[in-house]
Amino acid sequence: MPGACEGSLACSTCHVIVTDMEYYNKLEDPTDEENDMLDLAFGLTETSRLGCQVIAKPELNGMRIALPAATRNFAVDGYVPKPH
Repeated sequence: MPGACEGSLACSTCHVIVTDMEYYNKLEDPTDEENDMLDLAFGLTETSRLGCQVIAKPELNGMRIALPAATRNFAVDGYVPKPH
């Protein structure tokens, strides 16, 4: 799974879809920052989350997720960012 921002809540490349509402309801509520990034995600659903914000806990054992058909990643293979 791509994770262009390395978990810093600066992209939506790790967008996942929780396939079971029971498990989705066990997750912490998304922060405003996560919701802002989710607004940019391809194929957003009611149970969409950023994978980097889903904390593995014993009560989530068995949770299933789906990956969207595409992602919006503005960096491409071979892209090297220029220092600021």
